[in-house]
Amino acid sequence: MRVFRHLSAGARLQAAGSILAIGIFDGFHLGHQKIIRKVLAEARSNGAAAGVLSFYPHPDKVLNHRPLQMIQTLEQRLKAFEQAGLDFCLLLDLDQQLSGLSGETFARQIIKQALKVKEVVIGRNFRFGHHRQWGTDDLEKFGRHLDFKVITLKPAVRQGHLISSSLIRQFLKSGQVEEASRLLGHPYEISGRIVAGHKLGRQLGYPTINLDSRNDLLPSGVFICLTKIKDEIYQSVSNIGTRPTLGGKIIQVETHLLDLSRPFYRQKVSLFLLKKLRTEKKFSSLEALQEAIARDVLLARKYFKSTTAKSLIKSIRLDI
Repeated sequence: MRVFRHLSAGARLQAAGSILAIGIFDGFHLGHQKIIRKVLAEARSNGAAAGVLSFYPHPDKVLNHRPLQMIQTLEQRLKAFEQAGLDFCLLLDLDQQLSGLSGETFARQIIKQALKVKEVVIGRNFRFGHHRQWGTDDLEKFGRHLDFKVITLKPAVRQGHLISSSLIRQFLKSGQVEEASRLLGHPYEISGRIVAGHKLGRQLGYPTINLDSRNDLLPSGVFICLTKIKDEIYQSVSNIGTRPTLGGKIIQVETHLLDLSRPFYRQKVSLFLLKKLRTEKKFSSLEALQEAIARDVLLARKYFKSTTAKSLIKSIRLDI
């Protein structure tokens, strides 16, 4: 997949005659996947390239100075686009000049004149233009006047929930990773690199790897996880938090790999959070902490024998 950061000649050439999705697509949840599947289907039907127009940083951060926590890192979002089968991604900074365009000007100057796309695919809640004053009906009208087709899809719903990135953020902030995963369509992923730790886990009999992550959302608690290192998947238990028993103040991500104790250093790693076991708490002693970890590991081993766990492991391996 080709990635363009500006409306360059190469980006314009790639986008000409293409089928284009427009949106942030943070989390690449089931609703986003529905839009991208439609883009790919339309592209195959028309013999055209399939692409996405997205934005980075998030417009709310740039324009409204809102401290928004993203579900994915930019690297994770681009990886999701590529794995979905898109041919290109145009990633723009929605600066003051671009955000100041009216809806009609955006449709005419960007979609029609600059990109010359054949079709645009959007979700029903899509908003655009200065102060997001224009919606899907407006874009459909502009498309008819400017000769590009607009396909608007209904929102995706799962188990009574209207799927949205904001709802998924709420679930993750409260540690409800299973609920978030159902709306994402995949387990929540935390990625980063392994860094040196204090080796306390090894002293307790449960050595850990320590992750330096760039993810905004780090749900607090103890979780059953799958850990991917060098294209291998390991069953694991992770603690995300400040380590209150040790008087910690900074959020850290520590993972114990079941049945594996060899060291990894500076390797890229991804944690897939499957199930929350408990909240993080302060124990009266290191012995009490050690006993709690032993219970966590036992519960994780039982979980990994379940049909649910085996299905999740299979789905993640397909993405390697």
